[in-house]
Amino acid sequence: MAIKLGLAVAPENALMSAFVVFRDKLEVNLEKAARLGYDGVELALLHRDQVDLPSIKRHLKDTGLEIPMVSTGQIFADTGVNFTHPDRSRREKAVSDFLGLMEVASELGSMINIGRLRGMLKDGEPSEENFRQSMDRVLRRAGELGVIVALEPVNRYEINFLNTVDQCAEMIRSIGHDNLVMMPDIFHMNIEDPSIEGAFWKHSDLVGYVHLADTNRWAPGRGHMDFQSIFSALKGIGYEGYASVEILPYPEPDQAAYEAVSTLRKYL
Repeated sequence: MAIKLGLAVAPENALMSAFVVFRDKLEVNLEKAARLGYDGVELALLHRDQVDLPSIKRHLKDTGLEIPMVSTGQIFADTGVNFTHPDRSRREKAVSDFLGLMEVASELGSMINIGRLRGMLKDGEPSEENFRQSMDRVLRRAGELGVIVALEPVNRYEINFLNTVDQCAEMIRSIGHDNLVMMPDIFHMNIEDPSIEGAFWKHSDLVGYVHLADTNRWAPGRGHMDFQSIFSALKGIGYEGYASVEILPYPEPDQAAYEAVSTLRKYL
């Protein structure tokens, strides 16, 4: 079984905070991704009402694609709620919105991620305790639904909590839940981790999903990321899941998506 390639997309009404390549009707996103040769799409959502599940399932069957991941960063970016927020009502809203998207993930057989939604550490506040309490609720429901939750290390310029793969791995191991894995993003790893390949080898047992971008967050091939070495490491650890393209849609979305898949297919 080979590594599969995914592409980050969002519905046409998604705000610019959705970090995706295609932003269009979901059937259009799926058709474009299938034509280009992707295996699936990562679906960025703000709330569960953005999707018509019967329609999505029909188009997935028609295109032969999968939705391996539902991403949740818009909840944080568009509403400001998060898992560490000092205001309990804001934490409750973050968890509630997340659980709504988890229901969608369950219906689609997808994983669901936690990146920026975890929030920030603030002096004088029990931020990590708040995060752990939020995660307890989230993972309890994940266990009931059979959904895998992927915790993503995010670089220091975006948030100040769980920036490195080591930090994220330590948190996952301390929580110790079977439904919690790690979602390394090589763009963030290039900023935070001494060795991208070394981090994959060190924490190979936790890697459940991977984000891809070049060093400038453009399509692979537009920067100086060593994709040959990175894919050699992923193959070396026996990784057989999704590696999804989460990039800036430059110089324009169709070209970015084409360049990404054309470059990455050489390394599979």
